[in-house]
Amino acid sequence: MKYLNKNAAKLLSLIVLALLAYFNTGKFNTQPSNKDYSLETPSTDKLEKHSSDRTIISGLQANALQYTKHARCRMDCRHISEKEVKEILRKGRINHRKSKPADYPCPSYALEGVTSDRQEVRIVFAACDRKTKVITTIDLENEYQCNCK
Repeated sequence: MKYLNKNAAKLLSLIVLALLAYFNTGKFNTQPSNKDYSLETPSTDKLEKHSSDRTIISGLQANALQYTKHARCRMDCRHISEKEVKEILRKGRINHRKSKPADYPCPSYALEGVTSDRQEVRIVFAACDRKTKVITTIDLENEYQCNCK
């Protein structure tokens, strides 16, 4: 059983590395578009993006969460609970403009969404070894004066 888990972890690492290489080729468009796609059939690029986003999020979900001291401080200041962090990890969407997939050694991804108490948030996660680190939490609607160092 341990052998399968190590192989699964290696496979996941390879997938993340392949995705990072893809994002860094410049073929991945991170610029927003004003075009309305609601009545169109999804393009191959959109399907690939959705698929790669799901792969990234699944990779983040597969590991245990580890909260940085900074994240804990921001969570407290901005009234964001661990439950809400996990909720965004489960149902959030990647904001590619705020993500840094080329960060070394831990690529970071900004996931955004609305929590069950209707708070619009961005949570930045880093994929590190076999852990998913919570780097920071941001309330996208309200400004808070936090004393986090």
